[in-house]
Amino acid sequence: MRNNFALLGLGVSALALCGHAGVAAQESAGQSLPAGQEAEAASTGNEIVVTGTRLRRSAADSPVPLQVLGAEGIEETGTGDLYEAVELLPGVSGGITPEGSVSSVQSSGLSTISLRRLGDNRTLTLIDGRRAVSNSGNSDRVSLSTIPSGFVERVEVTTGGASAIYGSDAVAGVVNIILKDDVDGLELNGRISTPEASGGEEYRIEGLWGTRFADDRGYLMLSASWRDENGIRADATRPESVAALEFNSPASPASDAWAGETCNNDDPDFHCLLPDASISTPGGVFEGDAWYKDGQWFNDKSLRPSDRPEGSDFLSDHDGYDFRTGRTLRPERKVLTLGLHSTFEVSDVTEFTVSALYSDVSSRYYTGYETLNDNDSYGLLDAFSLGNLPSDHPFIPPEVAETRSGSVSFDRRVVELGEQQRYNERRTYRLAAAFDGQMTDNAEWSLYATYGHFSQAQENPNELNFRRANWALDVEPDGNGGFQCASAEARADGCVPLNIFGEGSITQAAADYIRYNGYGEQTRDQVTAGGYISGDFANVMGMELLWAAGAEFRHEEQDTFGDPDGDLVGGIDGDPATDDVLVTSLSSFPSIAADYQVFEFFGEADLEVIPDRLRLQVAGRYGDYTTVGGVFSYNVGGVFNVTDDFLVRGQYSRSQRAPNITEFFSPPRPDADDLTDPCEGLLPDGSGLSQPRSVGGENVDLAVVRANCLSEPGIQAYFAHPDYEAGDPFDPGGSVQGPNAGNNTLKEETADTWTAGFVYQPNWSGRNLSLIVDYFKISIDDVISSVSTQNTVDLCYASDSFPDNKFCDVITRNPVSGEVSQVINRVENLVSEVVEGVDAQLNWRRIDLGVPGLFDIDLRYSHYFKDEQSFLDLVGNEITNDYLPYIGNPSDELLLKIGYRLDGFRLSYTMTYESGGVDDPVNFPEPGDLEYYAIGGQDFHRIYAAYDFGPGERFRVYGGVNNLFDTIGKIYPTGTLGGSSYNINHSLADSVGREFYLGLRARF
Repeated sequence: MRNNFALLGLGVSALALCGHAGVAAQESAGQSLPAGQEAEAASTGNEIVVTGTRLRRSAADSPVPLQVLGAEGIEETGTGDLYEAVELLPGVSGGITPEGSVSSVQSSGLSTISLRRLGDNRTLTLIDGRRAVSNSGNSDRVSLSTIPSGFVERVEVTTGGASAIYGSDAVAGVVNIILKDDVDGLELNGRISTPEASGGEEYRIEGLWGTRFADDRGYLMLSASWRDENGIRADATRPESVAALEFNSPASPASDAWAGETCNNDDPDFHCLLPDASISTPGGVFEGDAWYKDGQWFNDKSLRPSDRPEGSDFLSDHDGYDFRTGRTLRPERKVLTLGLHSTFEVSDVTEFTVSALYSDVSSRYYTGYETLNDNDSYGLLDAFSLGNLPSDHPFIPPEVAETRSGSVSFDRRVVELGEQQRYNERRTYRLAAAFDGQMTDNAEWSLYATYGHFSQAQENPNELNFRRANWALDVEPDGNGGFQCASAEARADGCVPLNIFGEGSITQAAADYIRYNGYGEQTRDQVTAGGYISGDFANVMGMELLWAAGAEFRHEEQDTFGDPDGDLVGGIDGDPATDDVLVTSLSSFPSIAADYQVFEFFGEADLEVIPDRLRLQVAGRYGDYTTVGGVFSYNVGGVFNVTDDFLVRGQYSRSQRAPNITEFFSPPRPDADDLTDPCEGLLPDGSGLSQPRSVGGENVDLAVVRANCLSEPGIQAYFAHPDYEAGDPFDPGGSVQGPNAGNNTLKEETADTWTAGFVYQPNWSGRNLSLIVDYFKISIDDVISSVSTQNTVDLCYASDSFPDNKFCDVITRNPVSGEVSQVINRVENLVSEVVEGVDAQLNWRRIDLGVPGLFDIDLRYSHYFKDEQSFLDLVGNEITNDYLPYIGNPSDELLLKIGYRLDGFRLSYTMTYESGGVDDPVNFPEPGDLEYYAIGGQDFHRIYAAYDFGPGERFRVYGGVNNLFDTIGKIYPTGTLGGSSYNINHSLADSVGREFYLGLRARF
C-alpha cells in the first residue's frame, strides 16, 4: 500500500501541472468560499453565515479554519452513515464509535465526533447552528447516527476554540450539521450495501417532500428515513478478527516451546505475538490439571494428552477456549428518523421557522459467554467470594478426584446461560422554533427556543448472579437419591443444584436460576431560549462595522435509573435488609437525578479597518453556571488581504468547558481495577517494601511508605491473625473495586487557542484553485480527569500528611485482611494538554485537460507537532506523556479525492491515510524497538460512480466500492496498552473489509 500511496502522490502532481495551462476561463466565483467548498455551502448573494460567527459575512473573511463537506461529498464517501463520512476529514476522529464501544455498558452503539483528539466532550456538535440534546447519560455528546446523511445539506467543521460564540464544550471546535430546507417536490433515495466478508449488509431508504403554501408565504418539508444494518461478527472470513494472539515483551516471553510460545526472531511484525486463549472453558478446568474438552476428560495423571512433555498439564493458551469467534465487531442497528421543517412569512419583515427531528436507534452487541471461577467475589466491597469446592463435593468426577490434593479450584465458561448481549433502544426528540425579523435596513433580530428529550432503555441479558451461583454450588443429598442446595435460605429462594463438571452439565433449570438479566434506563432534557440582534454600520469613522449581541438561557437535566444490582441501598430485591447489592457480573451504572442552568450574554464585532484589505474581529461571552459560577470566553482575530489572490488570517481565543452532569454530580459507578499495593511485601519489622509503581515512584522515600503502611490497623490485624506464619510478607490481591465518581468542587477547563494561516486563490484559475494552510495550537489547563487507582494509593502512602489527605480519604482497607478493597476514582482538575500542528488544503475544480469532461482535486492534510499531556508525579515533578506517535494518534492524516465529471456522469476516487505509531506514550521508544508493539501507517481506497438521467436529470443511479483493496489492517492485540482481544477495532483497521453498494435517487 505504501507504493500505491507514492504513485498517487506523483499522479496528483502531474495532473495539477497539466491542468495549469488548461483551466477554462471562468467568471469569478466571488469570495464566498475557497474552491472546492463554495459549491457545498448555500449562499445569500456573496455572503453566508458560516460556523463560528453570527455575522453575515463572506467565509473568506473568517479568521479561523473551516472545512465544509456537502451533500455530494458525503455521498461520494460511499457510506450511508454521517459519522463515517465526517470522520474521514483530517483533524476529525471518532469519539465513541460503534466498533470501539463493544464492551461499554452505558455508551455502546453511539457515533460521536472528536476534534483534534481532545474528546467528544470538548467538541460541540450543532444542528442548524443550535445546540442539540445529548445522546449520552455520562457526558455531553451528540450521536451522529440520529441524523440521516440524506437529510444533510452540508457539514461545517471549525477547529479551535469557539466558546465565545457558542459557549461551553467548543474547546476543540464545532461541528455544525446544516439540514436541507428547500426541497421542492418529492425526493426518494434507496441504497443497499454488502461486504465481501460475512455480515454487515445495510438497507436504507429515505424520502423528503417539500411544498410552498399560502401564496408562497409558507413552506413545509417532511422527511423520513429507515436504515437496517446487520451486525458483523468475528469469524474466519476476517481472519485477523479471530487471531488468538497476544503481545508479550521479548524480555519475558512464555517458555512452553512445544505449544508455540516462543518469539519469532525472523518476523518483526509477529516477533512476540504468542498464542492466547482462555482458561475458562465450556467443560471446565479444575485444579489447573484436569479439564474437559471436545467430549472427553484430560488430566496430568492417567489422562495426560500425548502432545506435551511429561509433567506438563493444562496450558490455557494451548488447551483453552477460543473466546473471540462469534463476538460482535460491529453491532446490528435499526434507525428510524422523521423530520419536519416549516417557515412562514408572518409579515414582510418577520418570518417564523419551526423544525423537528425524531430518531429511534436500536443497537445490539453479542459479547461472548460469562465465566464462573473460584476467585470470583461479589457484594459491597467484595465481601463475599466463591472459593474452592470442598473435597467431598458430590459432583466431583473421578477424573478430577485423581488429581486433587484437597479442595478443588475451578474455571468454567457458562455457555448454558446464552450469549451476553448489550441491547440499547435510544429515542431522541428535537424541536426548534424561531422568529427572525428585520428591524431596519441594516439591523436584524432573532428570538429562538429549542427543546430536546433523549431516552435510553438498555437490556443486558445472560449475566451471572454470583450470590445464587454460590448457593447452587453448595449441595448435599436430599435423602431421596438426589441433591439439593444446602442452605435453607437458598432453597427458599428456589435454588437449583449447579453441576459445573463437563460440557452441557448445567441443566436448563440451574441456568435459569443463576441467570441475571440486567436493565437500566436514562433520560436527558435540554431547554434553550435566547435572542440576539445583529447589523452593520456602513460608516463608522469611514469603516464598516458588523455587530451582534444577545443573551441565552440553557437548562440541562438528567435522570438515570441504573440496574437494581447497583442500588447500594435496596439491591436487586429492593430490601435494605438483604445482601444482594453488587452480586452479579453486570457492570451497571448508578442512578442520578441532577440538573444545572446557565445564563449567558454574548457579543461580537467585525470592523473593516482598511476597505477590502483588513478586517478585525472580536467576540466575548459571559456565562453564569449554577455549578461553577461565572465563566468568560473571548476571541480576537483578523483577516488581511495582501493581494486579490492572497490573504493571511489568525485568531487567539480563550475558551472554557464547564463540567458536565456526570462529572459534577455522579455517585460512584462500579468498576474494577488492577492494583499493586505499595504495602505489598511488608514484614512486621518494616522491611520488604519496593518502590511504588507509579511514575516518579523511584524517588519516593520508602521510610515514609513503611511508617504509613505499619500504621494501618488492617495490616497489623493480618500479622496478628492466628494463621499468620512468621516470615510471610503481606501479600494482598491484585484487583480492587475502583468506582468512578463525580466531584461537585470542580471548576471549568480553560483553553488558549492560536491559529494563523493563509489562503491563496489566484485569479488566473478563475478562482477554481485554492491553497489553504493554517497553524494551530490548543493548550488546555485544569483538564477534568481522574487519578488512577494505582496513583491514588501510591500518593496516599508516599505522603507525609498520611492519612489526612484527599488521596487517603477515598481508600478503604479490609479491617481483617488489610487488603485494599475499594478506591474511589473521583474526577478532579488535574492535568494539562497541548495539541499543535498544521492543516493544509488544496482544492482545484474544473480542470480542463483537453479531453471531454472536467477533473477536480480535493487534498486535505493535517500534521501534528505535539500531542502531549502533563501531570505531577509522586514527588511533585511535572511528567509529560507524548502521544506522538501513539497508535490511534497519528502524526499525519490525509484525504485525497480525484474526480471527473462529464455531463450527467460523475466518477471519483478517494484515498485516506493515517500514519502509525507505537504502543507507548511514556518511555519514548526508538523506532523498531521490539520491546514495544508498533503499527505502521495505513491507507484505504474507495471509488464512486454516478449517472444522472431523465427529464431535468431527475434520476440518479450510483454505486461504488469501499476499501477497494480489502485491507483489514494489522491487529492491535491484547497484551498492549491500547489494544484488545477484538484485534481490529482500532482506527488503523477496517473491520468491514471490501464493501459494494448501489443506490437509486429520484426527484418528482
